[in-house]
Amino acid sequence: MENYLYFAEADINTGGSQTAREGLMVPASKYIGADPVSATTTKFMFESIEGLDEGSTNIVLTHTTAKTKDVIRAFMATMNATPSTGFVVVADSDVAGSSKSSEYSKNFKGLGVTTVAITETKTSSVLSATHGAGAISTFMAPQTRRWIENGVIVTQIKVDLTGLGGKGDAADDVIGLPAGGAAYLYRNVVADNGIIFKYEISCVELPAAASGSATVDIDFAWNSSGSLAYDGAAGTSEVDMGGLAAGQTHMVDAPGLTADDYLYFTEGDTAATDGVYNAGQFMFTFYGHPLFTA
Repeated sequence: MENYLYFAEADINTGGSQTAREGLMVPASKYIGADPVSATTTKFMFESIEGLDEGSTNIVLTHTTAKTKDVIRAFMATMNATPSTGFVVVADSDVAGSSKSSEYSKNFKGLGVTTVAITETKTSSVLSATHGAGAISTFMAPQTRRWIENGVIVTQIKVDLTGLGGKGDAADDVIGLPAGGAAYLYRNVVADNGIIFKYEISCVELPAAASGSATVDIDFAWNSSGSLAYDGAAGTSEVDMGGLAAGQTHMVDAPGLTADDYLYFTEGDTAATDGVYNAGQFMFTFYGHPLFTA
């Protein structure tokens, strides 16, 4: 039977988010290694508790100074113990309840283990479709990944223009598949990406037209509608990417986004006619945070 290791910080509150996890149980088989962070703290690392493809879940124990190796030995002994149930309390600092006492493995006796801190420095996953069918280029569909860095939710979207088209008759119209389909690149879901307080747009490859003369002045617009398609009116574009060279990044410090708004490629001018792109790659990086909780 595999051991499952339980850890808890000083005050566990139900309903918390994964950006501030306060208690968890992890299988011993997910253990990666230990890091002597300081003379009084040691970090034990596990594969992501979310089952994602990158990142780690970190347990930091505070202990008596200069006892790092002893704490690691005690941790290994605890992790590899053979209890009848498989449930192993390694370090439970939760004393918030009126009748609750802390509980630490007996293997830590004399080592002064007193507190537990749980962090997830980075978790990452390729998400299922967060875009409309009309935004899928012939080179690749928009790819969205998300991870957490020091409590900040980072959402990154890679998009490509190949096969998408621009009508050329009006600025701020949507760029998308000429055959139609909702052409949004991303939806601002606060429950997933947090309150976005900053974002960046990077140009990886300059746009170019394979046919016609579709504008290479690419802008981006947020709109409350998720059904806008090729040549649809997206309203005034919030971000003007004109003049951005490949390898450059545009920083947006105060986007003023609205929950559930949709992001679109838009035409930056009317200096072109109908055309389809054969190049053009951009990357969005959003920084968000859930509302603070006590």
